[in-house]
Amino acid sequence: SKILFIIVVLGMCLFWVDWFIMCPQDPLHIVLPSFVRWIGLGLFVIGWGLASGALIQLRGVENIDHLVTTGLFSKLHHPMYLGFILWIFGWAIYHGAPVSLIAGFAGIGNILYWRHLEEEHLRKAYGEQYIAYRQKSWF
Repeated sequence: SKILFIIVVLGMCLFWVDWFIMCPQDPLHIVLPSFVRWIGLGLFVIGWGLASGALIQLRGVENIDHLVTTGLFSKLHHPMYLGFILWIFGWAIYHGAPVSLIAGFAGIGNILYWRHLEEEHLRKAYGEQYIAYRQKSWF
């Protein structure tokens, strides 16, 4: 339903805003070597690129009436979810934020649960076509 969709989107937006505020203010801040921080920033940027690219390719996340198997989706069956996971890890690593990283596992758990629900839906909706697609793509 439209209302449920709006509630989920608002909840996700609140999570992301909180995440960007929480990580730099982590109570157990760890000073990491520069190269580790750069790796974290790289993971964040890659995650942001995957999530944004998938959203742009889908032109939204609602009312998609076909199995998308081109672009980012030709290699990854859930580029947006993978992007969110990299985003969570990368931002926490960049800021040396262990408490935030631990809290981020709740978000990652939700992402993996949504992925599971979406997998079930796609299997039911597209059957063998989806199974064949999964064999050619990752995550």
